[in-house]
Formats: sequence, C-alpha cells, structure tokens
Amino acid sequence: MASSCKKTDRFWFDDGSVIISLAPFMYKVHQSILDKHSTKFTAWLLDPLDPATLALSRTIEDAQIPVVAIPDDLGITIEDFEALLAHLYHHSPLRPESSFHQLASILRASSPQLLAFPSIFELANRDLAAHFPGGSTPFTHLHRTKHLEEALELALQYDINLETKKALVYSVATSTNFDPKGEYDTSDSHIYDASDIGAPHPALSPRTIRICHRLLALLIADFTPVLFTVGAASHMACTDIIADRWMTDVITPALADGGVGRPLETLARIASRSWQEEGVCVECVESKKLEWDKGAKDIWEKVGCWVQEAEKEFRRR
Repeated sequence: MASSCKKTDRFWFDDGSVIISLAPFMYKVHQSILDKHSTKFTAWLLDPLDPATLALSRTIEDAQIPVVAIPDDLGITIEDFEALLAHLYHHSPLRPESSFHQLASILRASSPQLLAFPSIFELANRDLAAHFPGGSTPFTHLHRTKHLEEALELALQYDINLETKKALVYSVATSTNFDPKGEYDTSDSHIYDASDIGAPHPALSPRTIRICHRLLALLIADFTPVLFTVGAASHMACTDIIADRWMTDVITPALADGGVGRPLETLARIASRSWQEEGVCVECVESKKLEWDKGAKDIWEKVGCWVQEAEKEFRRR
C-alpha cells in the first residue's frame, strides 16, 4: 500500500466510515454498504498500528477511521472498481441499456475472483445473458457483433452461467470469419496466435481460441453424418421426394456457406423449406420438422458438455 495515494474526488463521502486504498487512489465510503454485499473487505483491514497505515492516516482527517487495502495482485482496475461503486451508490446503476463497457467492468469487479459481490455479479450475469441469448433456435446472427468476442473472453475468464457461455462460444466459433480457411487444430501441442486463423481475434486469449476450435471441430464431426444422411419419412413416396432434393437443396448450400459447422442454422433452414410444395404430405412434413427440431435440441445439449470438457482440458495458465 502506497502512502502517496491521493483522495478521489468522486467517491469521498464526509460521513464515510472506511477508507479503501487502491493505488493510486483512496476512497472514503460506507463500510455497511460494502459488508452488505461482500465479506472480502474485512480480510483486507489493515492493522491501525502498522507503519504503512499510520503513514496513510497522516494524509487524511480522521486517523481513527479503518483502512482497507485492496491487494495489488488482485488485478482489479480503477475503472472497474469505480464502475462498481457508481452502481452501489446509484450514480450510474447497471441497467439493461447500459453500455457493454460498464457491464463488463461491474461483472469483473463483482466476480468471485475479485471483490465477490454475489448479488451484483448475478445481476450482471443476467444482463449479459439478455444481450447474448442462446438456445436450440438459431441465434448467432441476432447477436450484436460489437463486443461479441470481448463478451466471450469475459464469460470464460469469470465463469458466468453455462447457457450464456454456450451461446457465446457457439456464436464466435461458428461465425464465418472465425476459421474461414478450415485450418482449425485442436491438438494440445498446437499454440495459437493471431496468424493461426484467417482473421485476427485480438480480444481472444489462446485458451479461448482453443476452446472455440475444439467446439467447431466437434460440431462438424457430429453433424456431418446427419447432413449426409437422408432420414426416412413415414411414407416411402415422401422419403423419395426428400432424397431427390437433399443433395441440391440441403447438402450443396451447407457446403457452400459453412453450414456443416453451423448445425442449428442448417437444421432450421432444412425445416423452413417448402417441402409440402415439393409433394411431401402434411403428416410427413410435420414429423420431419419435429425430428429436425429434436436434432437441434440434442446438439445444443451437447454444446454444454463440449464447452465444459474443453474448459477443463485447456485450463487457465
């Protein structure tokens, strides 16, 4: 803790009951507000007789006020800490329409790895999920592209809820600019950097890129047999019609636009075709649509398992 920390103008309350030291600033805030949300701060209370504490006390009006020093190695930034305080004091509370940068700051600061404000972390989780929803219905092209990769990195680093994590990994891994050359390599010995893939991804860590490549490889391996197999309908005549159109109207478009690596979108496209106009009966159309919908739900369930397995395999270093 540096005794040269200076008072912040923004969060220095005359009736504050605790000094927070986060170099290069000091904050005079209300301990009751902090204690209401987190138990971490009590562990960082300084000994009032410690020379460093005494040196800091000489720079403030009340030498009796307790001092909390946030450890330097915790890695929290001034920007993130002040965003959290702004939320706590209702200066700039987190709202659904808040900027991504504010949301990211509050999510990081409130995470278990940093200041551990569980109720606020859950609120930030909920807002992130609203921005990047998932599910077996195709969603990737509905996701905002701005900050998409930053959101994914945030999700994997701070362990947000699995559904949002799945949505972000799938959305990034299956985007057309993630691996346009099809040169993904999931081997543990391969070290990824920006030159390994067709487009630069400065927001993604090597670990996150590995996880995305692993998911993409598993999606392709799992969906390829499905794509190249014409499932039988209830009636032979309907099966024959679907089989006649399958190569031209299903396989060829999927190969042309990367649909083999985007199974949710490809299955939705198959289901949305006007099969009845091709001569398939209503009964078979409805039956096949249920089958394709179930296939999408099954894939979405697998995505959760694959993401969790990849996270364990490619552990943080």
